[in-house]
Parts: sequence; C-alpha cells; structure tokens
Amino acid sequence: MDVKKLTGPVERQLALLGFELVCLETAKEGRDDILRLYIDHLDRGPEGEKPITLDDCVAANDGLVTWLDVEFPNLRETVNLEISSPGLERPLVKPDHFRRFLGRLCRVQTTTPLNGQKRFKGWILSVTDEAVTLEEDCALKAVPFEAIQKARLAPFDEDKAPKPRHQPDQPTAADVEKSAGEETKWHS
Repeated sequence: MDVKKLTGPVERQLALLGFELVCLETAKEGRDDILRLYIDHLDRGPEGEKPITLDDCVAANDGLVTWLDVEFPNLRETVNLEISSPGLERPLVKPDHFRRFLGRLCRVQTTTPLNGQKRFKGWILSVTDEAVTLEEDCALKAVPFEAIQKARLAPFDEDKAPKPRHQPDQPTAADVEKSAGEETKWHS
C-alpha cells in the first residue's frame, strides 16, 4: 500500500467531513495490516481546542468507509482501518503542526544523522516551511523537515526538562546551528 498516494485523497475526504488528517501510518499487528489515521477537528472552537471524541471517530469512519470502497475498492480487503485522536503525544507532521505548538517540548527522529545525531528532544522555538528550530540542552538546532522521519509532542517530559532560554519564534539566525549540509559542531 502506497501511503503517499493515499494521503492526499484521504485528507480531502476527511476535510469534507469536518476533520483534519493529522497523520496516516501503517502498522502490522500479528497477521493484520493496519491503516491508522489520527484526526483532529478542522474547526477547533474559539479556545483553539476541541477534543476528538469516540463519536467523532465513528463519524469519520462511517464517512470514509463507503468512499474508500469506491475510490480504493481492494483496500479494505487487505487492511483494517483504525481512526483515533492524536492524543497527548500527538504526531507532528506538517510545518503548521509545529507552528501550532510553538513553545512546547517535542521528540524528533531523523532518517539520517544530522551532525551525528538522529534523535532530538527540544522546545519548538521557530518554524519555517523548510525547518523547525529546537532548543535542546541550551543549544538551538535547525532540523529540516525533509530529514524528519517522525516527530511527536513530549508533554510528559515538559516538567522535567530544563526550560528554554529563548522565547518561541524569536531566535536569531546567528543563534541557530544548521543541521543540514556539512558537519558542524554544536556548542552551548
């Protein structure tokens, strides 16, 4: 199953139902192939938060099943569909996801090492369309989106992690250490 081919159409269909596709992933559980969709509301309400309920997941499932059977007729014969809220440790997939959670702690894993490092845990300080800047152990690190394999919020670690020295969306270019291209040493 080609997740990239499926993501755009599923995203558009969910939008018609009033939901945002946060993340689409595949998993294997025993002999079963799972297509897992994490959804959120397109309209999050006046306070910016409107939690996904079980009824929302059922509504999204009901709205997708018939459409999937028409658009991807053999898909449901080979995979089980799971629809879920993104949860507290929500996936961060798009630049807008990182922007929404500026100032929050997250974990990022890259496909290849950046300056010898593949796993980052830092505060989200700024976001461009190309990269997210994290403050990890008092050092600012720019991680290009094209290098990110997976990223999630880390809410359970926020109280234990050292608080960031910089304010979200305000580091200067001189402060940020580039994580792409040639190897450079990070320093505090």
